[in-house]
Amino acid sequence: MDDSIKSELSVNGFLFGSMDDVELADQELSTVKYIESRIQNRNADTILSVYQGAIDRKMFRTPIGYAYMHELQKRLVNLGVNKDDISGIPLYQVYNNKLEEELKPRRSITVPVHKKRNAVVQMNRTLITVNIILILLLIALFVINIKGSTPTVLNYRYALENEYASWEQELKDRESAVREKERILNIQADEALTDQGDQ
Repeated sequence: MDDSIKSELSVNGFLFGSMDDVELADQELSTVKYIESRIQNRNADTILSVYQGAIDRKMFRTPIGYAYMHELQKRLVNLGVNKDDISGIPLYQVYNNKLEEELKPRRSITVPVHKKRNAVVQMNRTLITVNIILILLLIALFVINIKGSTPTVLNYRYALENEYASWEQELKDRESAVREKERILNIQADEALTDQGDQ
């Protein structure tokens, strides 16, 4: 490897394989410098909380960060913190290629593509079935509303008008029948009066 390329890929004594790793290492180096400026002359509890926060936030992923975390471990032990109270430094990579798939930390659960597709198809079928049922129910409600004999909000006015019209027709029919009877009775009454008058 050319010396100029080595110097470009080198950060703080570590030689990296790509420029992306170099950029990440540079970012971690600046993070290390920032943390160091903040925790100088601090007590063990503060340093321990910073150490634990860096682990929880997964701040370091390159040897630059790991070396600094190891340095913090040593500093905490020198300040009197019990070794059991100091968490180990998690490494987010596998060094044995045979075990890589078994030990690789999973960031998300991956579902095979055909299972995803089947799940989507099944969900679409279910949604289509539910929509068809709802449409049929809506049509049934309109049919019941139109064909039903009881008045509803939609046809209340027409139902009342029809009912009043039928009552009016009944009254007219009865009135006609009464007048017909009266006419017949008046004729009979007149005939009876004339018959009585003749006698």
